[in-house]
Amino acid sequence: MSIDRPLARALPTEAGVDPAGVHAFLDGLARRRIDLHSLHLLRRGRLVAEATWAPYRPDDAPLLYSLSKTFCSAAVGLAVADGALSYDDRLVDLFADVVTDAGPVASRIRVRDCLAMATGHTSDTVWNPRVAQTPGRSPWRTTLAVEPDGEPGATFCYNQWATWTLAEVVRHATGSSVLDLLRARVFGPLGITHATWDTDPARRVLGFSGLRLAPEAIASFFQLLADDGVRDGERILPVEWVTRHRQRHVETAPTQQNPDWAQGYGWQVWHDTHGGYRGDGAFGQFGIIMPTQEAVLVLTGLTLRMQEVLDEVWASLLPAFDRPGTGDDHQLAGRLARAALPTVGGERGGPVHLSFENRTNRWHLMDDADGWQLRWVDADGGDNRIPVGFGHWRRGEMTWVGRRLQVAASGAWVGWGHWVGHVVTLDAPHGVLVRLRDDGSGRMEWVESAPLGATSLAGLAVRG
Repeated sequence: MSIDRPLARALPTEAGVDPAGVHAFLDGLARRRIDLHSLHLLRRGRLVAEATWAPYRPDDAPLLYSLSKTFCSAAVGLAVADGALSYDDRLVDLFADVVTDAGPVASRIRVRDCLAMATGHTSDTVWNPRVAQTPGRSPWRTTLAVEPDGEPGATFCYNQWATWTLAEVVRHATGSSVLDLLRARVFGPLGITHATWDTDPARRVLGFSGLRLAPEAIASFFQLLADDGVRDGERILPVEWVTRHRQRHVETAPTQQNPDWAQGYGWQVWHDTHGGYRGDGAFGQFGIIMPTQEAVLVLTGLTLRMQEVLDEVWASLLPAFDRPGTGDDHQLAGRLARAALPTVGGERGGPVHLSFENRTNRWHLMDDADGWQLRWVDADGGDNRIPVGFGHWRRGEMTWVGRRLQVAASGAWVGWGHWVGHVVTLDAPHGVLVRLRDDGSGRMEWVESAPLGATSLAGLAVRG
């Protein structure tokens, strides 16, 4: 299990939530062809609707992308409460061991400016893989020597460097990574037993991305935020950070086409169009707090159309609170229990024992009793056998030296001489289609979009 203190449960109608609103939300996403991987809706601290779309399982801990930022922010709050640093500390002082030639503008950047994405930069180009390979604290020698074009504390720019810097500040000030600090002080009390966090090439925790948590663990954390940092009478998060992180500290771009990204920014959280705030991550990872409704909504999925997801939340879910119920609790529970991603549609076909290749990959497809075995030899040094189901998902694991990736796959012959396998990455919100043809050729294509920062499945794998 990924959490040994599960959240309290209640029926939707017991908590004042009309089940018809949840149905409408799911129907709306279906019309938009947006796939969820999980849903957790809480009202007044109780979980009233939950689902995990097969082949994902409740204990799978997918990559959260920038939803990680809110967790990193909380770790900064703990470090400040312990007296290890202050929100007004300047980066040039915290990195004095390596920084010698910061200009007058860069010298004004404070911890609070990094928290609010108001470092004065005007583009998200400060962090890059080349800089991140520099050992120790030397990357900040380079980055702080470059003057921002804007004003620290006032100019908003969503940039990864700000949060990466926060993670390094915490590590240097406390001797613990943000993950270690959260494990000891937050995850432990919440009963969250499994969490990992990716590192940069120099093995520093990223901070801005890379956290992997089970969805109920995410929900438990965001309910903690909604509860002012207190769980079962025990204060877990410091009052000052809880109060300040959800305040609007800087205005975001008023010309932003997506309205829920134009309402201002807190300390690693976005404000929204309906009086609440949220953490979010690429491809549809959400932790949404709705104070007026006393509700928390956690979603994971795979979509580039994140504003449309929020549009459906506001249109379908918000009206469901405190209205007479027109839906049935048990009917909704049955629908959520059957949640599944569609498998590949097509034919089973006859027995095969065929090989395929392109410039970077080789595949060998062979029948077995439940579908196929797909052997995949790739350019990253992997030689993996993936079980593939017909009409159902089969789970497996891919490995490379020092890395592993949990996967699930389904497949079918979709036309004469054309076999398609859909491989879903359970450690991340992604999937690929493997297309094999009777001329011996094969190719791989990402579903929806390629991941951020990874060019292959190996790039999504978890170390260890």
